[in-house]
Amino acid sequence: MKKLVLIATLLAGASLSTFAQEGRGFYLKPTGSYFLKVTPVEFPNVGSLQPRDYVFSINPSSGAQTRISESTITGSFGQGWRAGLTGGFRFNNVVAVELGVNYFQSEKNTMAKQTGYIGNNRVLALEAVGQVSALDLTPSLVFHLPTQMKFKPYLKMGAVVPVYGYLDINTTASDQTGTIAKTVNPNFVAIELTRSERVKPKPTLGFIGAAGFNYPIGKNISFFSEIEYRNVSVNSDSKEVKSFNATGTLANGTKVNVGLNDLPTAVRETNYHKTLTPSSNVAGTANYNPNQPSDDLKSYINIGGLGLNVGLKIGI
Repeated sequence: MKKLVLIATLLAGASLSTFAQEGRGFYLKPTGSYFLKVTPVEFPNVGSLQPRDYVFSINPSSGAQTRISESTITGSFGQGWRAGLTGGFRFNNVVAVELGVNYFQSEKNTMAKQTGYIGNNRVLALEAVGQVSALDLTPSLVFHLPTQMKFKPYLKMGAVVPVYGYLDINTTASDQTGTIAKTVNPNFVAIELTRSERVKPKPTLGFIGAAGFNYPIGKNISFFSEIEYRNVSVNSDSKEVKSFNATGTLANGTKVNVGLNDLPTAVRETNYHKTLTPSSNVAGTANYNPNQPSDDLKSYINIGGLGLNVGLKIGI
């Protein structure tokens, strides 16, 4: 009889421990995630470079180009790793509120590529690669399915509020055709260059939805896993060239080094707008001022996706 009482006491204690963990109160959730892209779209232009993988040949006599292949480059900056910390408060055995802070770094994506040949000799190789880094907040509501089982499913919905982030674009080019070289200096017939640009976004708002479960593994601690979908579209606000190193070649063979400080302000800095007008500072227009930041149309990128979150839920 004493053994039965002891067993019943232990079972009751375990049940109360589990209820305390899943009942009213505060908790923390350290989280690790990996997201996949689910809505790839055409990437925005990188300056004058369109999102194309363009391969062509050049007639050495006439200079005429013949397309070998050309394809649109699509993708999403939503694919990559996330790490976060979420704080929550559970009102009862059904409803809770959470606020997460997450750091995200996307996988690198090729945004533009050009390859040119004269015969079997490659005379142009250009590639622009982008990567997003971001910090966001995720306020959300969580709805738990009341159950006496250890496996405790739930649904979550909320918003994504990016509070800091940027898109870095790194471009490398080896040009013996003059095509890229002349955009730096009209007297160049060839160039080797590396360039790094940073695009800053405007404030935006997205949404999240998730389905997951908690599984208690100790007093006031559970393992959790969830599938989360994020829809976040970000538009550009401004761009700055952070570094620029190039060696250009003149027609007489002279080598000329070009650095960041050699670029005019209009090349180093760009402001993005929904609409351009006759007063916009755009290269080629009558009122273009190279000593002022240039203007361009804003573009959009997607940093959402479908991901798996795993971590611990710790009652406090």
